[in-house]
Amino acid sequence: MAVGAALDLRGIDRLNRVLLRLTKVDTQEAMGALANLVESQTRARLEDDKRSPDGNLWPAWSDSYAATRHGNHRLLENEGHLIDSLVSVVREDGAEVGSNLVYASTHQYGDSRRGIPQRAFLGVNDDDLFALEAALNAWADTILEDAA
Repeated sequence: MAVGAALDLRGIDRLNRVLLRLTKVDTQEAMGALANLVESQTRARLEDDKRSPDGNLWPAWSDSYAATRHGNHRLLENEGHLIDSLVSVVREDGAEVGSNLVYASTHQYGDSRRGIPQRAFLGVNDDDLFALEAALNAWADTILEDAA
């Protein structure tokens, strides 16, 4: 043998106990926390940012539509129905965040037939991903501390 390694197996029983405990971890809690964070990020996008996840400003209303709006109307947040409709579906292996409102998909993807431009509000950008990664790392650290 040209190269080799020696292993000291004295701690293997403890390692196996930790690994066994980790196999029983319910990841739905983590998925729920991540889904809540994505909902929060989406709400901020709708209420404050007025930008697509890719950072582009949403197109303004057409002049004719803008003429029908008054002072407290804002893009995608007329009466708050879209924000209020945001929901999460959580599974052990993932989560989805979205809206069941018919017009949500119109804004997310646009409707060229009706002249409605795309104003994507669902999605994750680099900053969102950084926050999600930090939350997941914090959750994993807690799980590992509890498993030790």
